[in-house]
Amino acid sequence: MSLWPTDEGHSNIAFTGFYELDLSERLTKHARQGGLMIDAGANYGYFSLLWAAASIQNRVLAFEASPRNHAALNKNVTLNGLISQIRIFDMAVGKEAGTLSFSLGAQDETGWGGFSDSDNEKTVLVSVVTLDSRISEDQQIEVLKIDVEGADTWVLYGAKKLLESKRIKHVYFEQNKERMRLLGIRDTEAPDFLRKVGYTVKPLNDPNSGLVEYYATAEA
Repeated sequence: MSLWPTDEGHSNIAFTGFYELDLSERLTKHARQGGLMIDAGANYGYFSLLWAAASIQNRVLAFEASPRNHAALNKNVTLNGLISQIRIFDMAVGKEAGTLSFSLGAQDETGWGGFSDSDNEKTVLVSVVTLDSRISEDQQIEVLKIDVEGADTWVLYGAKKLLESKRIKHVYFEQNKERMRLLGIRDTEAPDFLRKVGYTVKPLNDPNSGLVEYYATAEA
C-alpha cells in the first residue's frame, strides 16, 4: 500500500501489517462468506483491499470524501490489481444529497477530515450522496463499514430504505463523540435508529469512552 508517513493509523499498517485488528479480523471473517461491502470513509483503501483480496467474487463500493486521499486510494486499488472489484466514489455519504463543507483536518493525518459547520481556509465543498440512491434494488450488502469522523449517524439515515428492507446484513460504525457534538448529533441517535428499523446493536468497547465502535446485525 501507498501510505502517508506521518499518519498514525498508516504507521500501524507499516509496522504491524494491520489496522484496527478486531475490525480487520471481523471483516476478514465476513469476507470469506463473500458478497458486497460498502466502505464509507475508505481513506487509502485498507479495508476495501482486505475485503476484495479475500475472494475474486467480492465487490466493494468505496466512498471517500477527502480530496487529499483520492489519488492514493485509486493508486492502492490499481497497485493491488483490484480495479475490477472495487468501485471508487470521490464523494461523501450522508443523510441527503447535495454539498457540504468538509474540513480537511491536520496535514499530517489523512483520516481526521470531516463535515464542518463553518467555512475557513481548511474547508472545501464536497458532494454528498445517500446510500439509498446509489444501491440498485437487486443488490444485497453483506457489510456496511462506516468511519466518517462523527457523521456515521447521517450515513445510516441515508440508508433507511436499505436497512428497513434488511438488505444490509452487518453494520460496523463508530461514535466519535467530540465530532458528533460539533455536528449536533446525539450519542443515542444511531443505536436508537438501528433498533427501530429492526437491528440488534452492541458496542464493541466501553460505550462511555470518547470513541466507541459498534456492530449491528439484522434481526431474524
